Amino acid sequence: MSSNPIKRYSVKEYFEIEKASDIKHEFVYGEIFAMVGASRNHIRITTNLTRRLEDQFDSSTCETLGSDTRIRTNDHLYRYADVSVACNAQFEVFEGLDSLINPILIAEILSRSTARFDRDTKFREYQQIESFRYYLLVAQNEVLATLFTRQENNIWTSQNFTSLDDVINLPAINCKLIMRDIYLRVRFAN
Repeated sequence: MSSNPIKRYSVKEYFEIEKASDIKHEFVYGEIFAMVGASRNHIRITTNLTRRLEDQFDSSTCETLGSDTRIRTNDHLYRYADVSVACNAQFEVFEGLDSLINPILIAEILSRSTARFDRDTKFREYQQIESFRYYLLVAQNEVLATLFTRQENNIWTSQNFTSLDDVINLPAINCKLIMRDIYLRVRFAN
């Protein structure tokens, strides 16, 4: 019995599909993956992060970009993050569609089904981006955030935040995030 080979697409074909579709897709070395919807907690955390970051960028060249922002990690990888920040944002335009090429912060809201993938695979992919300095992973089912920070020697350090009173410092973008603000209106199942 033979199995069907995996269909591979070119970058051009990917962008043609993106233009014609009502849903988002990620492009990974020739494969295309549809993006699924999000839970209420996921949406609340994403909204809270976006609002708290953007409030601190009033007179800055930095801006917060939402989950509809495509990020190019290399010539064969296009991903969508839940929240990203870029300073003097630069975009690659291909087939009339924009892809961010210089995020400094990327945040992903973790679910049981995506946590390992976001923590491992996506993190390794994002590390290919030269401007990338902060990777913030936020749990949606408990108070827990992990901040990975790229050091001068290209080594990544991590710090966990588990209290609503904890403050996440992001000096490269002159921001602070309070865990209580990130989890505003988030309801945990008992």
